Amino acid sequence: MIWVVFAFLAGVACLALLTPLAFESAEPDPGESDRVFYARQIAEIERERAEGRLRADDAEAARLEAARRLLRSDEGSGAPAPGGSKRLRPAAAIGLATLIPLLALALYLKVGAVGLPDAPLEARRELAAAASPDLAKAVARIEAHLAEHPNDGRGFEVVAPYYLRAGRYDEAIHAREEALRLLVETPERHDDLGEALVVAAQGRVTDEAQSHFEAAARIAPGDPMSGYYLGLAAAQQGHADKAREIWERLIASATPDAPYREIISGQLQALSREAPAGAAAEAVAALPDNERMATIRGMVDRLAGRLAQQGDDVEGWLKLLRAYTVLGEHEKATATLADARIALAAKPAEAARVDGLARELGVSEKTAR
Repeated sequence: MIWVVFAFLAGVACLALLTPLAFESAEPDPGESDRVFYARQIAEIERERAEGRLRADDAEAARLEAARRLLRSDEGSGAPAPGGSKRLRPAAAIGLATLIPLLALALYLKVGAVGLPDAPLEARRELAAAASPDLAKAVARIEAHLAEHPNDGRGFEVVAPYYLRAGRYDEAIHAREEALRLLVETPERHDDLGEALVVAAQGRVTDEAQSHFEAAARIAPGDPMSGYYLGLAAAQQGHADKAREIWERLIASATPDAPYREIISGQLQALSREAPAGAAAEAVAALPDNERMATIRGMVDRLAGRLAQQGDDVEGWLKLLRAYTVLGEHEKATATLADARIALAAKPAEAARVDGLARELGVSEKTAR
């Protein structure tokens, strides 16, 4: 039934567009109007001559001129009207009205989905619900399955990322450990377990996490994930030169479109900025009290401005959060925590470091959210 309606609408649209082509509007004959005009003019000349208002010779000359113009208009009215044959116009309109729907139908049969069944709104909703079940219910089913089949390493590997995103760190670590124990040892599984340990430690690379990254690096030298975290561990332990060496080696072996290039480049820039920090701190400490405070606030403002433009520097966020807390500007510290979470949303390990420092400093997480 719907196709009949569509065909009717297509026909109506074609008729509306092609009617002016099929039927030429009737136009008045310009020769006929000229004949009427000059006939009236001649009659007016005769009336004025009879009333004595026009001399006979003048009236004759005017009548001859009007008659001459009348004959000229009669000669011009015999020319054929432009625009082609009127007989072909209806045929062309009917042909186009038939051809356009046929072309549309052929195009639909070529690129359309003729056999696709109707999809009412309620049916689409049910289909979407069946295709994307509630995540929590799906996880509950996996957990029930693992309770009955505790040796299913694949099940642990599937559920581990959910635990990590949900903040259930102990369960995430357990799931990663079971996956590594039950399945084949791979650098990816060591990396995943190490990262879960780092996130659980609020961004700190613990000894246990480092051991897993080292195991991944032994299995696959040049593995970017283990290399990144081993460099981070060296930086956190105060071995800046070692961290720089690890990260520069990763950058040198990375492809131009490697997704981790930007992260590691940011870490290298942070190391470079920290190098002269000791000398600068001594110079600031030697200033008088009022100049020292003004200098510190200027440095803090510049750091805040830089992070507003380049928010992927976790070390910068840590410094800014600590600086506002020391200066007693708690509202700015709270705002900084919120901004850092947004900027580092794609880097859970680095965001965890900011959250850990915020808890140590007593910055209100509730206020920041």
